[in-house]
Amino acid sequence: MAGKDASAKNLHENPLLALLLASGAQTSISLRGFIGPTAGKDKVRLFPRLDNLSECVEIPKAAIIHSIKAPGSSLGAVILWVKKDATITTLRLNEPETPAQAPAKMEEVRKGRLRMRVRRSEASDPICFSVCMDCISWCDCSICSSQPQ
Repeated sequence: MAGKDASAKNLHENPLLALLLASGAQTSISLRGFIGPTAGKDKVRLFPRLDNLSECVEIPKAAIIHSIKAPGSSLGAVILWVKKDATITTLRLNEPETPAQAPAKMEEVRKGRLRMRVRRSEASDPICFSVCMDCISWCDCSICSSQPQ
């Protein structure tokens, strides 16, 4: 019995959890990332990753319940607890080129089991298939690497 009493005395409330619950964070969401420059004084811009700086979220400072330095992050990541009903804006900076903006000179081509996008001038070149399949060819099979027998 003495062993059970001794182990019960070693149980302590987590101070961070107690602080979060006292702040009303039980209905919050947590976000991890790196705080970056923002356009407004009343918002925080949080970048989730350092390898892609084109994506971030803007969070109103009034919606942040608590913040801490992320454990194990030597680069300065933070964890923010944000009110669940807060308006969080997702931003894509320097939007990547969409397929609609891609050059119209590209065309999808199948060569054997391989599907690829090539320039339209190359796509119009004869396409040959290997003898692993039925020899379907739009060209002279003499240029194929494997000849039908």
